[in-house]
Amino acid sequence: MIVLNGGSSSGKTSIARALQESLPGTWLTFGVDTFIEALPGRGDSLKSGISYGPDGTVVVTEQYKRLERAWYSALHTLAHSGANIILDEVLLSGNEGPPLHHYLGLDPDL
Repeated sequence: MIVLNGGSSSGKTSIARALQESLPGTWLTFGVDTFIEALPGRGDSLKSGISYGPDGTVVVTEQYKRLERAWYSALHTLAHSGANIILDEVLLSGNEGPPLHHYLGLDPDL
């Protein structure tokens, strides 16, 4: 699994698409956009668990965090079932809770 993390419009998707063409084998690209599209209102509904503070910071609810963990668990299962995965991600949860590699089953030292 390859994890690309960065802000919106930073080029992650373009890098992921270039990697798909240049790496051996077939690689699937999933990312935060895929996850957000699946949320109520495509992330614009209050039910999505995402809101924005007065200073523009992203605020996520416990419900969002639970769904995010389930998303990462599903990606972990795909990867451990033999799928090559490129994860195009914007990590919204910050330093709260276990790090991403915990949910994905990745070695943090690689």
